[in-house]
Amino acid sequence: MKPQSVALVIALLGFPTVTVAATAPSAKIIQQSQAAKGFVNLYYEPSQGELYLEVNRLNQPFLLVTSLPQGVGSNDIGLDRGQLGQTRMVQFERQGPYVVLKQLNSQYRANTPDAAEQSAVAEAFADSVLWQGKVIEGKPVLVAINDLVLNDLHGVSSVLQQTAQGDYQLDLSRSVILPAGIKSFAKNADVDVQLTFKGDVAGEQVAQVTPDGTLMSVRMRYSFVELPDTGYQARAYHPMSGYLSDEYRDYATSFDRPLVQRFILRHRLQKVHLGPAPSEVVKPIIYYLDPGVPEPIRSALLDGARWWESAFTRAGFIDGFKVELLPKDADPQDIRYNMIQWVHRATRGWSYGAALTDPRSGEIIKGQVTLGSLRVRQDYLIAKGLTAGWQDRIAADKAATALSLARIRQLAAHEVGHTLGLDHNFAASSNQDASVMDYPHPKIQLTGNDIDISAPYATGVGPWDDFAIAYGYSDVGDVHAQQMQQADLLADVAKRGLRYISEADSRQKDASQAYASLWDSGDDPIDQLVKLDNIRTKAIAGFSSAALLPNEPLGELADTFAPIYLLTRYQIDAVAKFIGGTDYNYLSVGEGSRWSYIAPPLQLAGLEAVLKTLDATSLTVPQTLLDSLVPKAGNYHATRESFDSGLGAITDPLGMAEVFSRHTISLLLMPKRLNRVAQAAIADNEQLSVTTLLDNLFAATLYQEGKLGLVEGVWMRVNAVVVDEVLAALHNPDTSPEVRAVIYDRIQFVIKQLKARANRANVSLAAHYNGLQQGLSTGLTDAQFKLIPKPLVLPPGSPI
Repeated sequence: MKPQSVALVIALLGFPTVTVAATAPSAKIIQQSQAAKGFVNLYYEPSQGELYLEVNRLNQPFLLVTSLPQGVGSNDIGLDRGQLGQTRMVQFERQGPYVVLKQLNSQYRANTPDAAEQSAVAEAFADSVLWQGKVIEGKPVLVAINDLVLNDLHGVSSVLQQTAQGDYQLDLSRSVILPAGIKSFAKNADVDVQLTFKGDVAGEQVAQVTPDGTLMSVRMRYSFVELPDTGYQARAYHPMSGYLSDEYRDYATSFDRPLVQRFILRHRLQKVHLGPAPSEVVKPIIYYLDPGVPEPIRSALLDGARWWESAFTRAGFIDGFKVELLPKDADPQDIRYNMIQWVHRATRGWSYGAALTDPRSGEIIKGQVTLGSLRVRQDYLIAKGLTAGWQDRIAADKAATALSLARIRQLAAHEVGHTLGLDHNFAASSNQDASVMDYPHPKIQLTGNDIDISAPYATGVGPWDDFAIAYGYSDVGDVHAQQMQQADLLADVAKRGLRYISEADSRQKDASQAYASLWDSGDDPIDQLVKLDNIRTKAIAGFSSAALLPNEPLGELADTFAPIYLLTRYQIDAVAKFIGGTDYNYLSVGEGSRWSYIAPPLQLAGLEAVLKTLDATSLTVPQTLLDSLVPKAGNYHATRESFDSGLGAITDPLGMAEVFSRHTISLLLMPKRLNRVAQAAIADNEQLSVTTLLDNLFAATLYQEGKLGLVEGVWMRVNAVVVDEVLAALHNPDTSPEVRAVIYDRIQFVIKQLKARANRANVSLAAHYNGLQQGLSTGLTDAQFKLIPKPLVLPPGSPI
């Protein structure tokens, strides 16, 4: 290519050209390249598609982060637009004619001025060399980095394999550096590449979101980020603080002090006037909303994210937190912008609050919120189902819209909270919704005889959130005084009875903490389940085609009905945790730390409430409604949101009861839950026992004969589920020998009961009882036996 044509190409791309006398190889490259100068100087030579980096930051640690400016669009795969990858602390080093990029091992340190101690730790643990390139001599010194950035450092291939999409490998012949994505700012430099991953066979989810399922092309971004200065003061982590944390091992600590040092994640926020009094700030924390969000969702997101302003004000920061729409002239790639992005996927999925942090101190450098655009549709779907029986359709539509936007506000506050450093608080619902960091279920009431969704979600951050921001961010100007204030804040939280239970003790369905659940509501979960079960009955009775969206065919009504039929699923999760459940907190020893089993009356009440939801009548869809749940029409097809069916295209009312009851019964019979019930009863004979639990389950299901019509069919299917789940618990390797002995004993007793009932029953009922007892007898010795060999699949619930 002629020099003048190269210059023309560069000019058309809109990049500044660099005119340097061509006296050395590096100078010649620069002369023909587009330049991006800033934190790192980058040069892109367009005729060869080569990218060069100026080697002027040797032995200076910085952060290397990958992200996805273009996502895959599948919630199942999880590679979403805006997703941040691993944060690596790295540095360039010169080794003879080569430059290497080394990832530094920040997990092992010696916080001491003694160089020998520091060296001892540095030499004890390995680093990782991520890349090596040969220097191009001249002034300035350059190195080609194509093979650094045309690389799957984000781990896309691994994610595809982990999500059962098959073996996809990076195809370098279809991967390229994107010139328009080469940028350098004051504190970061970015390189965008388009990477293509090739698979011999298309993965199911990949095929859903790509034109050719064997070739998946995404944009990946490599960000070189300046480490913050040392003016930030790391703040120690306390388990009761409610914060996300990072940690490292400090080998310079005395052996009588903890080796592992933990610190919270938070933004830098400084007062103009130091001290306990409120003050303006040196630089506020500002979040910017993706302008691609449409109204009225845009305004709702801005409103919800701004809820945090009051928490920072109460913590003593005047105008310390703001949320604005991203200006047109701002580049979201600039590391100085905390972003709230609106992300589209093929199916509804999770939203995330991630952060780029300094691994040395936990300082948050950039908050990155990812909000899934389809979630609001699920909220609207639930609201339409709940209001299908309203006579005033205009009011119903307004109420559904209001509920959906209220949820959007809460979601914005929740995810921004994560990027401020806060962890989930799944016990907040037990404290009158004390935190936006819980997963909230819409508040539904019966006002008179009518379903009421006029106040579906709390507004504003709660008292727990105010505490958390004060604990993590407030600054009284003196380290000792600050520690005293934090101790006072913890004491005040304990005095007010505010609960905090984090992710690890909540998300698992067999977790023991009774007051920490996802998507539950009410200070009294058991009472709320009873109320919600009544609301479910009312909603089913009033359900109709009014729940459909405009122009939807009647065949879509069954999908709209699914979340209404399953309305109590999360409250059942919450109440099941009372059975064999415990209560405890994260306060330190001497601050009121304790644990105990839930009182026996509460456990029995919880068991009664859960078993009531298995009543065959309540699980039976009314015939008039069933008649309207017609098969999918024409080119409309079943989706993951549809009920599974053993009848083909026809709606399966027994199948609905099967998946609902399996969800409930499996919760009751989880091995760790039964193990806790057994051990509690061994220590205290007033506690609920496994024998009582099983006998009550059998009494509520197997022995409830006398049903008629479809209700009898539902009852029979629920009984089959009971048998399969009891046998599964018997053979589960996590079930303790004490529990296994009780299950074996009660199965033997049930077999005798079923034989006796079969002898005096009619032909149909006798066949049912004989099938159950034969199944139990076979299953005692055959761990693979099931009455239902291929269980129907429960439609997804989370996220709502």
